[in-house]
Amino acid sequence: MAVASDAELSRVRKLHQLRSYRLASVLRLGVVALMIVAMISDTRRSEWFQQSVLIALYTVVALCALALAFSWSRRWLGRGRLAQVGRVEPFVFTVIDVAALTVFQVLSTNGLHPLLIMTALPILIGLDVSSQRAAVVLIFSMVGFSIAVLEDPEMVGSIGVTEATFRFVLYGFLCVTAFLAVRAEERHTRSVAGLSTLREELLAQTMTAADVEQRRISESIHDGPLQDILAVRQELVELDAALPGDERVTRAMVGLQTAAERLRQATFELHPAVLERVGLAAAVQQLATFTAERCGIEISTDIDYPVRGEIDPIVFGAVRELLSNVAQHSEARSASVTLGIADQTCILHVVDDGVGFDDETVVRRLGEGHIGLASHRARVEAAGGAFSFLDVPVGTHVCVELPLDKSTAGRLR
Repeated sequence: MAVASDAELSRVRKLHQLRSYRLASVLRLGVVALMIVAMISDTRRSEWFQQSVLIALYTVVALCALALAFSWSRRWLGRGRLAQVGRVEPFVFTVIDVAALTVFQVLSTNGLHPLLIMTALPILIGLDVSSQRAAVVLIFSMVGFSIAVLEDPEMVGSIGVTEATFRFVLYGFLCVTAFLAVRAEERHTRSVAGLSTLREELLAQTMTAADVEQRRISESIHDGPLQDILAVRQELVELDAALPGDERVTRAMVGLQTAAERLRQATFELHPAVLERVGLAAAVQQLATFTAERCGIEISTDIDYPVRGEIDPIVFGAVRELLSNVAQHSEARSASVTLGIADQTCILHVVDDGVGFDDETVVRRLGEGHIGLASHRARVEAAGGAFSFLDVPVGTHVCVELPLDKSTAGRLR
């Protein structure tokens, strides 16, 4: 099995964390309901006011966690400060769970139900994907449970030391079980990341082989059928000059010209010769022009890329796939392509105002057998770059960053 890269492990872990965070946010509302029932059924009325305040505050926290977990404006898989906050939130809310339920039990003298509600803590903590973080929180949960039991002398006196010890051991068993569940989930996450890394390596190799084959087909079409069509058209031009006025010859020349243009476009999209002759900038500009003419979408370009390097075919493949998605799936009215260099890094932005596309869509479509964007992202990341979806109010904004090779970067100095 392939060893998971740090980037892929982080991505898979974030996906699992988001799902677990959402599940915990829903279960937390159930814990709130149980706290209300426990307060009414098994605690003194004199304690209701303090417990009600605690439950109200905890309810606010639970609703906030639910809103953050299911907020579509949050991109957990992105980079920057937002992703850092996303990693902290589950831990913060879990700490609040431990504190709230411990305090609830302390405020409930001679109440068995509040103590039983603390068994929900190992369940909530068991949804984590970090064994180290879960171990810390579970230890504090055990401490909280011990405090809850020791702070209730009436319970200890009524059930005896043996029964209190049994309850403590039982709670410890639940915590250990939760920790083992987290460990199993952590190993599963690494296994999934390893399989994902292997899949992306295979995709990258497949794309490289596909590029070689596309180049062979492109050259075969250019040197064979296209040249034959151009030769026949030239013969018709000479025939038209010798026998002017024949509409059939004119129609034949128009048809051959159209066929030649379509073959040129097909060979360009398979493997653009212009990419090797004059570089990436001209190839991207021509690709944007062809796409706009074919699909009727207004595509603006801002290209400042005066160098040539080994990453050019990778960048061009990404642009081709992204513009193909814009044309086929986005339902956009306009799009833009920006290509430039900053800090010895090639930076590509493709933006449209269509229906939108994100990382989860890429993963879902890959599971359905559509390897397009996933394969190009694999090639970009294999070359040391980054392929990311940025937050936009409408449509899709994809940013591709690739470090220039040393020889190309040296020519910029």
